[in-house]
Amino acid sequence: MKNTVNLSLEELDRRIAHFEFRLMDFSISEDQEEFIKGILRELKKAKEIKISQTL
Repeated sequence: MKNTVNLSLEELDRRIAHFEFRLMDFSISEDQEEFIKGILRELKKAKEIKISQTL
């Protein structure tokens, strides 16, 4: 993913929800599922960092 650090919490939440929804799609391949899981890990980590910086 491109620079996730500059995304707002709302945008991070929107993207996380989008990719979590994509994982429920039965037509994705195993490779696509792993790719989406990697994106989700990255987005969730960016969200954790963003939250810790605002405290």
